Amino acid sequence: MRRLIGLLGVLSLAALTAPAIAAFREKTRRQSEGRDTYDEADDELDVAAIFDSLEVTSRSTAFRGGDVVVWYGGGTLDLREAGLDPDGAELRVRAMFGGLEIAVPSTWPVELHSRTLLAGAGDARDEDDVDPSLPNLIVDVQAVFGGVVIVAVPDDFAPALEVAPTD
Repeated sequence: MRRLIGLLGVLSLAALTAPAIAAFREKTRRQSEGRDTYDEADDELDVAAIFDSLEVTSRSTAFRGGDVVVWYGGGTLDLREAGLDPDGAELRVRAMFGGLEIAVPSTWPVELHSRTLLAGAGDARDEDDVDPSLPNLIVDVQAVFGGVVIVAVPDDFAPALEVAPTD
């Protein structure tokens, strides 16, 4: 019985550390290929936040999508200043033990496809604001112990300021 418990302990430890090792290898590979760089005017993204945070703003005039990886990290992808390609766009998001907030204009039609395990993906925007005549943004999410949310943040949004107590 002790051997069985010991074996289960070793297997549990391996199951918890394997994703971290894979994330480290992925980050090293992406850096060696020069894929962790982006320009705000690029029509396609290929960015990652692995053991890190990510703040990306796209100002593309014909955004076509791309790949975003968030492993043991997270951040924000701001597409409010981008324009969609007339043929639409496909954004692939992979999240493991991390999360991503995707800010889009409230009028963009977004088609969300998600496969999650103890995770979540959702569109928190008001459906009434969506303009169905615009091209679609397809967001394909695979998430494990993480999450992805699509939001429409007003341009004039400012986080609440802390107010110091008065004497």
